Parts: sequence; structure tokens; C-alpha cells
Amino acid sequence: MKSKKKSFTLATTDMLYWVVFAVIIYFCYLNISPYVQVVGILTPNGVPVLGFLQRLPLLGWLFGLFSLGFNVFVGTLLWLVLQSIQIFPIVLRRDRVFMRAVISEADSHSKYAIRDSDDPTLRMLKRWYNTFPTLTVSRARFAALCAYAVDFVICLVAFPPVAGDKFLFTLMAGQLNRINWGNVVSLLLTIYVVELGVRLLFWLSQVRFYLRLTKQEA
Repeated sequence: MKSKKKSFTLATTDMLYWVVFAVIIYFCYLNISPYVQVVGILTPNGVPVLGFLQRLPLLGWLFGLFSLGFNVFVGTLLWLVLQSIQIFPIVLRRDRVFMRAVISEADSHSKYAIRDSDDPTLRMLKRWYNTFPTLTVSRARFAALCAYAVDFVICLVAFPPVAGDKFLFTLMAGQLNRINWGNVVSLLLTIYVVELGVRLLFWLSQVRFYLRLTKQEA
């Protein structure tokens, strides 16, 4: 009975893992639309260079075909780049081999004392050297914060909480009835739902690993 219970738990976890994976794919598809919309706003008359390329003999039809899906292509590419930057620190922290190497290097890394008498350039070099082992993770986190800032601006354009440009005025005036809460929910989902889904996938993957380990030891 004990083995059957573990098998049922493992099967349920596996099913939940793939359900979450499918939900993430669905939201990825939905989350691309704000980027396509913003690219369309930024290029209302198309891209001039594409118009020139369409007039070329032989290959002009190919550039004409590309121009039809330009907004979708650029919007998808922009979303993919920003989303990858956002989840990269999560992926790094889940890589045990990488984290072990960073921690071991940080523990054994010799550090230079920073003195007031040091030249400013020397102090800068010492600070850089002292933080070098953890620089990869810290820079990844900083890049993710920048990506979130860009993501927020794009989603704010696609899902304006208040019609027009009076969002801050509406908040300061306390006129919450003028806020489009549907757009607020869409904005938050677009920014955070993929990251939350990836975190959940990593957690379920860890659960699956330990369940399989327990089953082997039973």
C-alpha cells in the first residue's frame, strides 16, 4: 500500500507539472500581444527601409511578406528577450552545480582591504575584484530589474489603468472608481505570470525528483 501511495503521488505531481507547463505556454501566447501592439504604435506608418526593400527585383516579394508580419515578429522577439532576462536569475539559482561553484569561489576568494590612502581607481579595482565571484548573479539580477522596468512601461501603454495620461493624478486624488481594474489585472499578469509559472515548475520538478528518490529507496 505504501508503494502504491507513492506512485499515485508521483503520477499526480507529473500531471500537475505538465498542466502548469501548458498554462505557461498559453500565457506566453497571450503576453506577446501587448508587445505587438506597442510595436504597431511606434511604427504607425511601417518601416521605411522595408518599403524600399519591397521594390527590389526578385526578393521584393519576400520583404513584402515580412512587412506584413513585422509587428508580430519584432513584438515576439522583444518579449522573448525581456522574458529571458527576467527569468535568467531564477535559472541560475536553480543550477546547483553553478551555485556550488560560485559559493566555493566566493569562500576561497582572497579580498583586498580598501584603504583611504588608495588611489580612487585602485579602490574601484579592489571593489570589483572583491565582488567578482558573485558578479554574475548580481549583474543578472540588475539586468532583470531593468527588464521589468521596460516590461512595466510597455504593459502600461498596452493596458492603461486610466484612460489618457492622468493615472498619477487619479491616484493622488483618490478617484479609484476611474481605474480600469481589468487592465490592472492584465498588466500584472503580463509582467509576473510567466515568472511565477517558472518558479512553480522548478518547485514541482524538485518534488518529482525527491518522490522518485524516495520510491527507489523504498
